[in-house]
Amino acid sequence: MGLTNFTLFISSTLFGRLSDLYGRKIFILLGLLLSGVVLFFHTCISNLPTLFLLRGLAGFSIGIIPPVFLSYLYERGGSLGKFTGLGSLGWGIGSIMAGLLKDFHRVFLFSSGAFLLSFLFTLPLKEVKTKIKVPPLSLRLIRKNLGVYLGFLLRHTGAFAVWAIFPLYLKSIGADRFWIGIIYAVNPFFQFIFMNYLDRYRGKRLISWGLLFSSITFLLFSLSSRHYEVLPVQIILALSWSCLYLGSLKYLMERNIERGTATGIFNSLSGLSGMIGPFLGGFVGVFGYKIVMVFAMSLSLLGLIVWIILKD
Repeated sequence: MGLTNFTLFISSTLFGRLSDLYGRKIFILLGLLLSGVVLFFHTCISNLPTLFLLRGLAGFSIGIIPPVFLSYLYERGGSLGKFTGLGSLGWGIGSIMAGLLKDFHRVFLFSSGAFLLSFLFTLPLKEVKTKIKVPPLSLRLIRKNLGVYLGFLLRHTGAFAVWAIFPLYLKSIGADRFWIGIIYAVNPFFQFIFMNYLDRYRGKRLISWGLLFSSITFLLFSLSSRHYEVLPVQIILALSWSCLYLGSLKYLMERNIERGTATGIFNSLSGLSGMIGPFLGGFVGVFGYKIVMVFAMSLSLLGLIVWIILKD
């Protein structure tokens, strides 16, 4: 997982910038096609080196898609709320399909087919011409959007710390495999509902709500004593992520002409959080699962404070 997040971190920043320089569609197609092929070859894994290679390639290929596709959509006048909501719906359906298919060969074949089908659907799209000069490392762009970047990084690092121990935590408060599956399914399906509704609000307001609701979510996780108490908290989690993710995208799209680079840096922070968070979750988890929840709540509150100070 750490290798996948590392290569995602690299590719999102790299291809977000390249899409500003050379256009969007070619990189959307590249990401979808490469992802489909790489996931297909997951069915051939027979040893550890092959596993590491393919997981690294998976992160690299999938990391191409979000910043470029989101920039394309925004510049074509599409709805970010509907698009991200459909992404969450796909995540929820994919989770159900993984449970139904069970065998990992079938799961990867299904995933590969979904990417390749997306590639075919994307072929008729018209290109958005771009030729925006962006340096390889745009410190100006990072400084300009530092509030949203740091706020998101802090919150998401705390979230990944929680996800590293979350199944164990749920099991410790009485959840079996069935209930763990139900609890996990609530989040993406409510994201689909919330993101479509929240699209009407400004990015700045959504980011503040997202960081505040994230803090409340992790606090309520720490106070839950039975697994069924986590179900309504998952709805608040869906609301917090919908606000933060959608708000951050709207904020970055509206403020920056270098949309591919700006959202590429943002998406790469998810990969960085995915490397740091599980390590911190494992370390803090030695002192108890609930301490991890409090730790994540503290990082979300710190992210909110950083955002309030640095936003303009």
